[in-house]
Amino acid sequence: MQVKPDRVVMIDDQVSFVDAFGLALSLTDDLKLVGRASNAGEGIDLCTTQSPDLVITDYRLPDGRTGTKVAEELRADGFTAPIIVLTGFLAPQVQREVDSLVGVSAISKDESIQDIVTRMRSTISGNASSAECPQKSEEQFGLTSAELEVLEALNTGATPNEISESLFLSVHTVRGRIKAIYRKLNVGSLGEAIAKATRAGVLVPPT
Repeated sequence: MQVKPDRVVMIDDQVSFVDAFGLALSLTDDLKLVGRASNAGEGIDLCTTQSPDLVITDYRLPDGRTGTKVAEELRADGFTAPIIVLTGFLAPQVQREVDSLVGVSAISKDESIQDIVTRMRSTISGNASSAECPQKSEEQFGLTSAELEVLEALNTGATPNEISESLFLSVHTVRGRIKAIYRKLNVGSLGEAIAKATRAGVLVPPT
């Protein structure tokens, strides 16, 4: 008896990548692309109507939401199938967002499509191994988790006052962490800090 292929929904606005990905799946017997969406809203609606066995979504989406935010919204709506977040920058920030969600994993877009397809099969079967969290650059700079949290907030455009409110810290503490970040990154300005951390893969480039 022929086994039905596992059904996949993809959320990504990069047409060439989605086309190549769709072609790769069309050559398999066990995976079928049943829907494509170019933004978060369309993707969530598609998952609701198609009830796929796996969702694979880009991290950066054109309507301002991220792949992890899509996963969070789907989980809140009761969607239980596994979700893979594709990202060109598998930074600690992305890995922590993924780790906070059940049944969600991250894969670098630098992997070949065939390797991604292999990971998809493992994810659906429940045998996927956890991706290595890219902490090397973070450890190289010696940034603490508290300092990284402040740096990530600065990367979104938040001011020290806004960060102090959101993290329930004094402005003095926030400014102290910013000084430590500058010292450890050996930079003299916020722009330099963000640029250096982004190049090293510690931060996700701001939208």
